[in-house]
Amino acid sequence: MLIFTVCSINQLANAIVLGDSVKTHHPDYDFQIGLVDKESNIPSFIQCPYPITEVNSLNISGFEEMSVRYTHEEIVADCKPFFAAYFLQKTEKLIFIDCTTVVFQSISFVTDILNQSNIIITPQLLFANAHPDEKQILNSGIYHSGFIGLKKSEETTKFLKWWGNNTRQKGFKDMCKGLNADQLWLEHVPAMFDGVHILKEAGVNIGYWNIPERNINQLKSNEKLYSINYRDRAFPSDYREKLNNYSHKKLSKITPAYGFEDPNRPTIGKTIAKKIRSVNKLVDVILDKFVS
Repeated sequence: MLIFTVCSINQLANAIVLGDSVKTHHPDYDFQIGLVDKESNIPSFIQCPYPITEVNSLNISGFEEMSVRYTHEEIVADCKPFFAAYFLQKTEKLIFIDCTTVVFQSISFVTDILNQSNIIITPQLLFANAHPDEKQILNSGIYHSGFIGLKKSEETTKFLKWWGNNTRQKGFKDMCKGLNADQLWLEHVPAMFDGVHILKEAGVNIGYWNIPERNINQLKSNEKLYSINYRDRAFPSDYREKLNNYSHKKLSKITPAYGFEDPNRPTIGKTIAKKIRSVNKLVDVILDKFVS
């Protein structure tokens, strides 16, 4: 079994911590990192313990156009099908896990599923009437691309080629237009391809999108907590400490070599401006009330 992740240099500490958690529970598994960046830009003080494959070595058709069309976040996600196809040449079974994830126990059951399936996809939600806004999940995608299993087969090859063609050309994050980088394309997979397994395991790929319906303490007590994805949420202290062991603060400030900064991404300046506007609005309300 080979487990891989995809990241840019500013997420490299996350990827290494993921690798450490995989190796803790699966010392016999291979773990590799797909880097959507220039390996030469990795600071000399970082010694990555896991093999790194730079995106340029994949010779992705149209990659130069992708690098100027997509944001940093989009291009990392959109290169996922190409790295999957590359790594699947090295193994019979493959698992992709988001770099912001930590594995808490063995996930060998995925190997058993891949004995009978070509593709494993993971739903964002599992329980009806348990999430406060099920409609919101319809916009981002029924299936989450942060945990995917693949078996070497003709069907999987067809899937990756189709997926990659779409992320190469239509990998924008614009949910008003039915686009969410690599993720929304997974909606079609159960209907378009054979041997697709929908992984209904509550302890896999827990994130901010499904935390309202997942009881982490109960999963822990039942030994069913497999992985948590910390993407776009505050890092707990133990995870932050592990990241700091790999100079996360320094790495996170490095601008990726490919893609561009998302103009809609919140920045410190935008956050301060938003708070000032809120305060001004509150002052206006108080003054209006006082004057009246």
